[in-house]
Amino acid sequence: MIIRPLTLYEREAVRHFYLALVPDDRRKRFCCSLSDETISSYVDRLDFSRDTILAAFDEHAQVIGLAELVRGAGAGEMAFSVLPDRRGQRIGTKLLERLLLRARICGIRKVFVMFLSDNTPMRRMASRAGMAISSIDGESHAERDLSAANADDLARWLIEEGFSHSGYFGTLGIAHWGSLLNPCASTSPDPLDAIVPAA
Repeated sequence: MIIRPLTLYEREAVRHFYLALVPDDRRKRFCCSLSDETISSYVDRLDFSRDTILAAFDEHAQVIGLAELVRGAGAGEMAFSVLPDRRGQRIGTKLLERLLLRARICGIRKVFVMFLSDNTPMRRMASRAGMAISSIDGESHAERDLSAANADDLARWLIEEGFSHSGYFGTLGIAHWGSLLNPCASTSPDPLDAIVPAA
């Protein structure tokens, strides 16, 4: 699995991922039920230069999980979503770990997550990450103070990001050459779909 930050040129990949979520997964991700139009409008407003959007990719360079870190005045808000058939593989946990490191590097001293109280996977992730959790009226709030990043943290992020990018484009190459060698294979995806999926 490859995890790396997305750029503004991959906005359509984010839109495709969120629009493909079934109603209950949309409800758990956004804490309410949203229409296609509302989700699309939300994606249009994402600020890739200010905030961090991490994507987890499978062996075909397809997005299987997303995590967001939005900078606020006093804290950074995080949000997570993983495809149903890929849950139970610690993808959300790995996205959370990378996002916490990113937050520290960005100078954020506190992070929080808002989620519905029946979102058990998110509750478990937050608890394992040492976040303090409180619940009221069907909604939960988890928060954690962060220590300042050091030189080792920065080096770790840069190394992991470098490996992630090289691994991602290597995977794209494998998918591309595999489709050329076996053009009749129905399971070989178009590698460009990972960047700009078809509407």
